[in-house]
Amino acid sequence: MSKLTCKQAEKLISSFLQDEMDNRTKKRFLAHVEGCGSCLEELSIQFLVTTGMQRLEQGDTFDLNRELKLKMATEKRHLHILASLQRGLYATEAFSILTAVLLLWMVVLK
Repeated sequence: MSKLTCKQAEKLISSFLQDEMDNRTKKRFLAHVEGCGSCLEELSIQFLVTTGMQRLEQGDTFDLNRELKLKMATEKRHLHILASLQRGLYATEAFSILTAVLLLWMVVLK
C-alpha cells in the first residue's frame, strides 16, 4: 500500500467529508492525515467550513473538533471491522478447501 502525498490527501478531503471514498483509499487517507499536521489542519478547516456552515444554518450548537475526531475514529473502526471480516472470510475459505481436499483424498484412498 503506497503512501499518499500531501497533495493527494488534500484532493481527497472533500470525498472523505462526503463519505464518497472507497475503503482502501480511506485507510490510506486516514493514515496520512493522522501523521501529517498540515493535512489534518486542512481537513479541520474544510470540515469547519462545510459542516459548520450547515450547523449555523440549522441553529445547532456544535463542537467541530470533537465531531471531526469522532468521524475519523468511526471510520477507522469500520475499516478495522471490515478487515476482521475479510480475515474471517479467508479462514473460512481455507478451511473449506482443506475439507474438500481431505474428502477427495479419503475417496481416492478407498
